[in-house]
Amino acid sequence: MNSILNILDISIAFPEIFLSLWLLVLIPLGVYSGGSKLNRQSYFSIFSIFGLLGTLLILLMGDHRASLGFYDLVVTDRLVVYLKSLILFSAIIVLIISEKYRSIENLYIFEYPLLILFSILGMLVMLSSNDFITLYLGLELQSLSLYVLASTKKDSLKSSEAGLKYFILGALASGFFLFGVSLLFGITGTTSFTLLSFNYLNPNEISLLLIFSVVLIISSMAFKLSIAPFHMWTPDVYEGAPTSITAFFAIVPKIAAIGVLMRILYIALGDVHTIWFQLVFALGLLSIFVGAFGALFQKNIKRLMAYSAISNVGYIFLALSLGSQLGLEASLIYITVYSISAIGVFTFILSMEKDKIMLDNISSFAGLSKSNPFYSVCLAILLLSMAGLPPLAGFIAKFYVFKAVVVSGYIWVAVIGIIGSVISAYYYLNIIKVMYLEEPEESFVIESKASMKIILLLSTLFILTFIIFADSFINFMTYISRAIIL
Repeated sequence: MNSILNILDISIAFPEIFLSLWLLVLIPLGVYSGGSKLNRQSYFSIFSIFGLLGTLLILLMGDHRASLGFYDLVVTDRLVVYLKSLILFSAIIVLIISEKYRSIENLYIFEYPLLILFSILGMLVMLSSNDFITLYLGLELQSLSLYVLASTKKDSLKSSEAGLKYFILGALASGFFLFGVSLLFGITGTTSFTLLSFNYLNPNEISLLLIFSVVLIISSMAFKLSIAPFHMWTPDVYEGAPTSITAFFAIVPKIAAIGVLMRILYIALGDVHTIWFQLVFALGLLSIFVGAFGALFQKNIKRLMAYSAISNVGYIFLALSLGSQLGLEASLIYITVYSISAIGVFTFILSMEKDKIMLDNISSFAGLSKSNPFYSVCLAILLLSMAGLPPLAGFIAKFYVFKAVVVSGYIWVAVIGIIGSVISAYYYLNIIKVMYLEEPEESFVIESKASMKIILLLSTLFILTFIIFADSFINFMTYISRAIIL
């Protein structure tokens, strides 16, 4: 019996085990190769991509049925597999589009891709967690790697500031999380999601201490997702960190944090929906408007994308706050569409180079429609999608969020959300205006690798054609979301 259980445990955690073993091989290889040609030619990025591809293949080939392992500390189901796949896919794309930037900024150090792999390993552990303690271990493994990545550019004061600020505030958020979990354990005697869902939390016996613990846990996750008012680190970190790392921050950790929050809210704290509903609801609405108004005055595209991320995650919070399957489906649709859109936008940003200098001021985009029509058209479509213009993918994602809100009886919230979406459309349209209506001081032609052009094109086509296969995709999201509801 024990051997069978061990085999089951290994099968559940095999993607994480494979990635860990891959890292154990790469670390000594990087250390002993020193400054050799191996590093200079960025072979480590290739090895890292192969490691992620192997992990993704193992994940997809595994059993997707709901299973528990390692004394119920680890879980897998359709939702976990989907979110892990999205993380691995996004990370692979980010590593591919980062090559040009790393060459320009001379960031060919073997620690760079290894830290990304360590952070992804932490994210996979987070998503597999069925216990707050396991979740905390994954959270810290991810966070510690991201702190170092944010300050990778040692000669940049902004990068050092970004890393330090992210570290201090991140440590504070982790402290909130650990304190909240400790209080929850003191009240219930368990940190297991499964046990907490089996009436360990009585909705009829809600104490002030329980409310405080739930607030602390959600607040810590809100920090990781840069939800207002816990967003203060985001614009500075996005601007100061290397652009390739900013792309990683904007996409991959958000998928992991959203997935974890789904399990916390819908499973661990599902019986006390009345406690966290108003908090998550309010944070979502606040983020939509803080992000929208904050982005209006930005001149730097990375800072603008930071506020855009704050606003977009706000819509996901609105959907999750409902505690319904429709809200869960809407949040899954939204995070998927947002991830693909962000990949496309950051592919464009990482392509913006002139005379070995990366251009991240919006004014640099002037006249781009004449000198680089392909890039300007792709960016315009992606931005219009983020603004929520029909019939693009972003519109459908927001529509399903508002549909979930209206079905739950909060029509006035849907109206407020639409107003926030209209406000956010202004700064997206402003970028398009700069590209198409303003004259550049000096035009230039964007030269990027074929791989980046293909990724930009595919992400744009996804956004354009999403309406064609939207029904099938939504049905698939319904199928995925039922895993957590059941």
